[in-house]
Amino acid sequence: MRALAGTGSRGPGCGGFTLLELLVVVSILAVVAFIATGTFRGASEDANDRLVLSEMLEIAKAVRQFKADTGYYPKTGPFARDDEGGEVAESVLNANYGVSSTAEKSWFYSPANFYQLLSAISPLAGTGHRLEKWDPETGRGWRGPYLQGYQDGYVNIRDSINDGTPTADGYQAGDPFSGNAISNIPGIADPFEAKPRSAVMQWRLSTDGAPRDKWGRPYLLLKVDGRLSVVSMGPDGFYDQAEQSEGPDDDIYDIVLPVE
Repeated sequence: MRALAGTGSRGPGCGGFTLLELLVVVSILAVVAFIATGTFRGASEDANDRLVLSEMLEIAKAVRQFKADTGYYPKTGPFARDDEGGEVAESVLNANYGVSSTAEKSWFYSPANFYQLLSAISPLAGTGHRLEKWDPETGRGWRGPYLQGYQDGYVNIRDSINDGTPTADGYQAGDPFSGNAISNIPGIADPFEAKPRSAVMQWRLSTDGAPRDKWGRPYLLLKVDGRLSVVSMGPDGFYDQAEQSEGPDDDIYDIVLPVE
């Protein structure tokens, strides 16, 4: 083994590196690694920005198609609860989603709940309503699922963001991290991964599955400035209607895409 020269020079025939040369090589490698890491992080953030807009456009398209087919937005008109003028019975929700009667209203009207867009079963199944299924003669009816390949499982959220009214009617501006807990909401996660806060924003692939350690925040469908909109909580994972943009922005902004 050759010893490193302490003077910073090498004699003829010596094949080793001086300490100075090694330090220069290590410094260059560190700089290259730093640049590569920063470039990868930037590319990853750009990919998330593109993905969130692509997904939000698909959700908005599905909501508009639901309205075009039925004349109503999800969870409104006949697609609202039967005790509020709609046709959707609590027994159907209990049978298909295991929703308890005490949490059913908050579960149903949570802006994170996309079950009427994701379900292969009509929300009006068994009611005999004219919009229960697609009628080619009238060009009206339900022909879902309106979103395929998007459901990320079931998310836990809290109900302070709910005002207990249909999606297109209520102005929901509360905090999804506070209030009473709502479990097992069929939702779609944005690409900005974040850890849950205790059991809040915890995702499961199935209602009784193991919780994910880290996953995206659920997209929300609610009124923003009087317009039904698809909302992502953004890279910081928090919802704040006072800080919004209409596209990817820095970490403090929600991302809002109007549907109507």
